[in-house]
Amino acid sequence: MRSDRSEPRKLRQVLSQTQPSLAGTLERARQLADINRALRDWCDDAWVHQVRLANLRGDTAVLYSASASALVPLRHHSRSLLAWLNTRYHLSCTRIEAKVRPPVTDVTAGVYRPAPSSRKPSG
Repeated sequence: MRSDRSEPRKLRQVLSQTQPSLAGTLERARQLADINRALRDWCDDAWVHQVRLANLRGDTAVLYSASASALVPLRHHSRSLLAWLNTRYHLSCTRIEAKVRPPVTDVTAGVYRPAPSSRKPSG
């Protein structure tokens, strides 16, 4: 017979029982991911595909945009977005903080790589 420690459990159960702060962090990440997936339900304009909710900080929804051009319609539709966020997700956001932050696509882009040596091997 197996002991409790070797019984298979769902990861969610393990994490929720170990550290409350970790469980809260995972829940917050899930909420942000859900909201980002649902943004296209709110508005399916092309500029919305460049915007992502990065954080909920007090009464502020922090959004990152892949380009500066998407910030113009975002600012124009900010009241509508705030109303949608507050209604659909039971939030109390009263302002939007928007920043241009292109998504990271190449994790090695910032890695220093020396130029290939122009010296010929001796031999």
